Amino acid sequence: TTADIISEPDKGARYSRLAQEFAVSVREGQESVAQISGTREQSVLNGLIRDSLRQEGVLGEKDTTITALTPVWLDSKSRGVRDYYREGMVMERWDPENRTHDRFVIDRVTASSNMLTLKDRDGVRLDLKVSAVDSQWTLFRAETLPVAEGERLAVLGKIPDTRLKGGESITVMKVEEGQLTVQRPGQKTTQTLAVGAGVFDG
Repeated sequence: TTADIISEPDKGARYSRLAQEFAVSVREGQESVAQISGTREQSVLNGLIRDSLRQEGVLGEKDTTITALTPVWLDSKSRGVRDYYREGMVMERWDPENRTHDRFVIDRVTASSNMLTLKDRDGVRLDLKVSAVDSQWTLFRAETLPVAEGERLAVLGKIPDTRLKGGESITVMKVEEGQLTVQRPGQKTTQTLAVGAGVFDG
């Protein structure tokens, strides 16, 4: 493992150089990580890295926007704490009978009654007491991401109807309307993932 210290007083120039060196290392097939603290700085650096990856021919020219769900790990105690739940977050309930996940968006969090108002894909409302959230439920943060061919993505949890599970990385081989064709490192077979810009797409 090698680490380079970039001594450059101008932050913009430092980020640009880091992005360029990162992109070259990825093009050369090295496992590379660029790390920076602060949400704003991460966003700036991410944009510079994506531009550099395009210049190096690693990323395709065309972005598609997808919604990614990041699991929020709650134990039996924290599940019952209202402060963890925010409007716009996604909740899934495992239905063991049909072996499916039912997906909802948190529409409202009511402090006075300690109640979550959820809505499903069709806008049908479900009122759920925070105290009633059990291990059948999973909470997610939703965020939109630009994705292009050549993109490396981290899988953060099991993806239903695929052989992909949390902790794996995948490369986007093809971007089409409503779906991504992805491949795990070192494998020839590909898998298709349904994706979209909304939390119910995919």
